Amino acid sequence: MRDAKVKKKVADNGKRNSKFPKKHPHNATKRKLKNKKNQGKKRGLSKQKKQRKKRKLRFLFELLFTFVIVSSLFYILSFFTFTTTKVTGYGMTHSINNNERVLVDRLSPIKRFDLVYFRVPGGKETSVRRIIGLPGEKLSYINDELYINDELVAERFLANELINAKRENYMYTEDFSLDIWKNNSRVPKGQYFVLGDNRPFSSDSRYYGYVDEKDIIGVVTYRLLPLHKATKF
Repeated sequence: MRDAKVKKKVADNGKRNSKFPKKHPHNATKRKLKNKKNQGKKRGLSKQKKQRKKRKLRFLFELLFTFVIVSSLFYILSFFTFTTTKVTGYGMTHSINNNERVLVDRLSPIKRFDLVYFRVPGGKETSVRRIIGLPGEKLSYINDELYINDELVAERFLANELINAKRENYMYTEDFSLDIWKNNSRVPKGQYFVLGDNRPFSSDSRYYGYVDEKDIIGVVTYRLLPLHKATKF
């Protein structure tokens, strides 16, 4: 009887031990290898993140550097070749209206009927007006017609204004000549006679005199703003 109980107890212990098998040394080695592999992957991912971060920082630095270089070049070019300005006032209506922004070419040669950006004689203000008389020329207006060196010169840019003035029976540009106005029959050397396109309301050479060549900043070539009215002059 006692032998039977002992045998049963041994059998029960065997069953319990079978549920928790002994750890095999090969299994432990596999786990170690697996852990090392996982750690290697983590280190690899961490290294990739650092590399991506470095590339991103390098890209941002290069972008900033490029922006600084381009801005510097733009500033240098604008100082020597072109600039922009906002036209204020109504002396050039309707060719250029109040608060419109224009592009000014500093290197363009000056020709008759060019729009020029200049420093107003006797003051610190700047203005945009149209070149009418060149150095050495005789100039006069008679019955709303421009005469240069006693020859009629058409002002096509004022076609609509002249038609309206004639219809309403008034002079768009009052009669005058240089010999009466300045007691000098010709525009002096190195100077220009300018007028605004809105003749009845423009302040121009009729009021402040000739514009010296050194005071002309450049020729207005484009209307930039507003965008829907962008125009080449």
